[in-house]
Amino acid sequence: MSVELIRDIINYEELIGEGSSQTMVNGDILINDRSPEISRVLNMDGKVLILSSEVVEDKIIIEGKMNFDILYASYDENRGIYKTGASTTFTHNIQVAGAMPNMYCKIIPSIEHTEYEVLTNKKVKVNAVINLKGIVYDRKTTEAIVDIKGQDVQLLKNAVEVDECLIGDNAQIVIKGSMDIAEDRPQADSILKTDVNIHKKDIFLQDGKAIINGCAHVRVLYDSNSGNDIYLNEQDLVFTHEIAMAEIKPNMRCDVYFKVEDVNTQIKENENGEKRIIESEVVLGISMKGYLKRELQIIDDAYSSEERYELEKQSLKANSFFGEGSDSQTIKERIVLPSDAEAIAQIKHISAKPIITDVKVFEDKVAIEGIVSCCIMYMMASEEGGMSSYEEEIPFKSVIDIPNIKIDMIPEVYVDVDHISCERISPREIDVKIILESSAKVFYKISVEFVKAVVESEIPESILNMPSIVIYVVQKNDTLWKIAKKYGTTIEDIVKINDLQDADNIMPGMKLLVPKKTFMK
Repeated sequence: MSVELIRDIINYEELIGEGSSQTMVNGDILINDRSPEISRVLNMDGKVLILSSEVVEDKIIIEGKMNFDILYASYDENRGIYKTGASTTFTHNIQVAGAMPNMYCKIIPSIEHTEYEVLTNKKVKVNAVINLKGIVYDRKTTEAIVDIKGQDVQLLKNAVEVDECLIGDNAQIVIKGSMDIAEDRPQADSILKTDVNIHKKDIFLQDGKAIINGCAHVRVLYDSNSGNDIYLNEQDLVFTHEIAMAEIKPNMRCDVYFKVEDVNTQIKENENGEKRIIESEVVLGISMKGYLKRELQIIDDAYSSEERYELEKQSLKANSFFGEGSDSQTIKERIVLPSDAEAIAQIKHISAKPIITDVKVFEDKVAIEGIVSCCIMYMMASEEGGMSSYEEEIPFKSVIDIPNIKIDMIPEVYVDVDHISCERISPREIDVKIILESSAKVFYKISVEFVKAVVESEIPESILNMPSIVIYVVQKNDTLWKIAKKYGTTIEDIVKINDLQDADNIMPGMKLLVPKKTFMK
């Protein structure tokens, strides 16, 4: 070949496809002989943990674990709140057409529904419906021809922006902390429930390094052995994680994903031998992908006065992270107990779990709708007393501003409870205050055609034998490029010989002088 082909390397991430499926998990919770018998279940909570995921041909194989936690009241005189639970493992497949081994995936689990049935005062049957969403990606490297060097080679190029996926990293860190129980509270006896929410996230990029900062907000519910009261301690555990990779640049856009993989909470004695220290250990998984915007001059067409070129093109379909945003909103609601519910003497605890029901992308914003499922555990105002609970669903809407996003972009949203408190107004009325923290990430897809190979072909005899100058009548949809390529000349020569003021403005019926390249020389 009499021309030199200039190539460039493009690294990108392709979205292969996604799939969704449901699986049902069930199990039995058995109360050991040392624990009080069940008189009433007050609250059941569940958490899904993805243990492993593997991409094989046309599907993802998922192994996971469902943790069931139950808080219950007993017949004993203490009339406190007790904890029990069980874990059930599951294996499930998600169909994703085009998936192949060595590709990688992201699994997003959520719990659609949980239910329980008290079989005996020592046994509870539990069930959960789990939604599993799987997204399969492939990181690719391709070689594109971006220039053709040779005598009289004419190139028609288009400037396109491609988000190159240059880095991917997974890490696991352990965050530790301890909380002191105030002196005006009794000592701790047992941990009833622990919740962890990752917030105040921030990423700082330098050349060759990414510094990830955040807080693990730990909420620990515990009881005491000096009465039937339960207490809540909260703490922010600050963490920093550093990723060192030569490809990291300050102007990258980074998608960082956090997953709480395990939580361990223990009660410890202080120097006086009192159980007033709660130690927490959070195992946090961190995944990061980095995208760098790059402008490429893609060849759309090419020819020369002596040769024709057949351009073999290939389509590049890239997935990229656009950006993210967050929103905080305060919900204030008065809950009124129905007539068939037991009246409230004293509120012991309130918990809340957000459930997303709808997500929409608009110009410059993401809208989220859902419900907050609240569970209030309280002492009954009846003569016999004892513990009871009441559940209420509170709707919410959140709008997250992300400038320049478009309606065809792909959202990924999360909603967490940042704060919850309540006040008993009357035996049947409770004022609830909930602060929700909503976050949204937005992704988009681009498609670019680039030149993969160039094949030379001969110029037709009719063009080789044409006169030095021809008169050409402009046709509909003609451009100077099309005319110049047809006759093996250049746009510059046509503009020069016709003294055109605007090369982009030629009209059908216009007559142009079209010279051979040799004539202009």
